[in-house]
Amino acid sequence: MAQSMGSENRLLAALGYPIWVVALIVLLTDLKQNPFMRLHAVQALGYTIAWVVVAIGLGILTSLPGLWTLGFLVPLGYLAWFVLALFYAYRAYQGETFRIPVVSDVTARYTGSGS
Repeated sequence: MAQSMGSENRLLAALGYPIWVVALIVLLTDLKQNPFMRLHAVQALGYTIAWVVVAIGLGILTSLPGLWTLGFLVPLGYLAWFVLALFYAYRAYQGETFRIPVVSDVTARYTGSGS
């Protein structure tokens, strides 16, 4: 669902996905009063935290004896994170509100959107 939003708000919402610090700044300022901005800031931080957990898991997995050959998964994981972050940023810049599987379910209580 597209919303009529100022281009500055849409840009900040979009930048929160690849640059998590922007999302954090939104949550620490009065920008969080805007439901669109709050949704994307919380969702972007949740997305980043989820990928940090995945990266740690991949790091542990590839450090186990016999599984070090799976080390190629680590750079592929970072590439996947970046491509998805750009995709989500594009959608946010278009003024869309959307759900990220698993992440949106966890962050819903902080966005005021229910479930």
